[in-house]
Amino acid sequence: MQIPVIITIAPLLAGLGLFFSGVHLISANLTPLAGKRFRRLLTRATTYRSLGALTGILAGLVTQSTNAVTHVTISMVSAGIIDKRRAMPIPIWAHVGASLLVMLVAVNLSIGASYIIALAGFAIYLGVDRADQIRHLIATFLGIGLLFLGIEMLKSSAGPLRDFIIGEGIFAEAARHPLILLLLGLGLTVVSQSSTVTGAISVTAANIGLVDLSGACLLIYGANLGSGISHVLFARGLRDDGRQIALMQALQKSFGFLAVIVVFAVEWLSGQPLLAPAVQALADTVPREVAWVFLLYQIAGSTICSLFLTRLTLLLERLLPPTNLEMLAKPVFLSDDALFDPSLALDLALREERRLLVRLPTMLDRVRADGDAQGTSSESLKTASIAVLRGLARYLDAIMEAGPARADIERLMRLQHRTTNLISLFDSLDEFVAGAEKSRRWASSGRVAEQMIEAMHALLGALVDATASEDAGEQQLVLSMLGHRDELMERMRRRVLQENPDLPAEAQEALFATTMLFERIVWLARRNALLILPEAGNGAAAVSASALVS
Repeated sequence: MQIPVIITIAPLLAGLGLFFSGVHLISANLTPLAGKRFRRLLTRATTYRSLGALTGILAGLVTQSTNAVTHVTISMVSAGIIDKRRAMPIPIWAHVGASLLVMLVAVNLSIGASYIIALAGFAIYLGVDRADQIRHLIATFLGIGLLFLGIEMLKSSAGPLRDFIIGEGIFAEAARHPLILLLLGLGLTVVSQSSTVTGAISVTAANIGLVDLSGACLLIYGANLGSGISHVLFARGLRDDGRQIALMQALQKSFGFLAVIVVFAVEWLSGQPLLAPAVQALADTVPREVAWVFLLYQIAGSTICSLFLTRLTLLLERLLPPTNLEMLAKPVFLSDDALFDPSLALDLALREERRLLVRLPTMLDRVRADGDAQGTSSESLKTASIAVLRGLARYLDAIMEAGPARADIERLMRLQHRTTNLISLFDSLDEFVAGAEKSRRWASSGRVAEQMIEAMHALLGALVDATASEDAGEQQLVLSMLGHRDELMERMRRRVLQENPDLPAEAQEALFATTMLFERIVWLARRNALLILPEAGNGAAAVSASALVS
């Protein structure tokens, strides 16, 4: 008995292998194929709430992977490209778009799949796939062909296995325990990380007669529960907005299951079937009925989530409040609604810049003698501020695309340069803090580090005040304070080494790195001041700043 079973199951396993390979090729190549256009579509769609659901359906349709859509959405929200609340409908409705795969499984596409694989194979052999876009396109078509060829292989080779399962009473035993089918669907989804894959397997199982409509529905219900569990596990590795977006996908699956329970309750109370007649009116075969059940499940979950989206989002925010780092990484003044007036949007961008500048002196608080030792670390301030600055850079690009007035173009370009400069300033200042902390391990280098920390705090504070001031005289004073310090730093290094000839090599290295960073930060701060001065009408500084920028 063992040999015939092994021989019988081999084509079935081969079909499953082809099916899984096709799913992987599709999801792995469609997303990079969409590339920037896909991200641009998401960005524009979130401008209008009504387009979120449609965009989600299209995204799921194109990628055939709700996980890919969720990952892209989370990355764009984390980067500040799109707003979280407006982005929520996209992954929610992507489940509906991804249901296309399950619907297509119910159709016989064996001949088309064969030709697709043939064309893809010829293209690969002839070297047509040298360009990245063409390679992703060919791989996508190859994945489609392998997927449907695998399904047809499952259908054609599952007859003997089906007879064995039915003959041995295995299916009859499972049918008497619906919980087994439910757990089977759950387990398949957790393993494959896709309820769509399990849904396609359910359609195939119904096509070869392994399960009837009710059995296939149990597999689908279990698959969606398993998908919800996968999203919960995925959310555990995320933070803040990303965790909330992932948990919303788990709620989408849960609400779909709740809708199923409500239908069962109504059927039990009324004594009349509801689901079976509904899907029978939509399809003429059991596999197609199963596909419609899967699609209706996704629509129910997505619709309920959308109806209560605001309340659910507030609930998730209350249960999972944002961390201090996330709050610091959010812009305050940047508003997409202000882009219709480039001059207003530019004023808001300037306010955002000045808000970030205030953080520069506070990055030294933990290492200053009179600073707040319990304050936010310089690394956290750097990470959050750079995230805001990158969002500010994208906002400035949007202002430029909106067509600002000629009088605002120079202000805009200078702010763009200052934004880039500030990213380097935050990064260097964090390195300076780390180097200063290391230098303080030794008494001689520690004294120098203390002096540099206090001097740096005073200089950055003066820069902040000069930026907020419209007094050209005060800005000129800051420029003189931010003069070249390379000779001073060199004298300090030599003095420490002369007074302490036995200073360890590690201390010398830390001292040298810290003084070099001090020089770099002063240079960056002076560059920032030069880029501000022309706005106060100082012609001489304008010439210097223009030369510096060029």
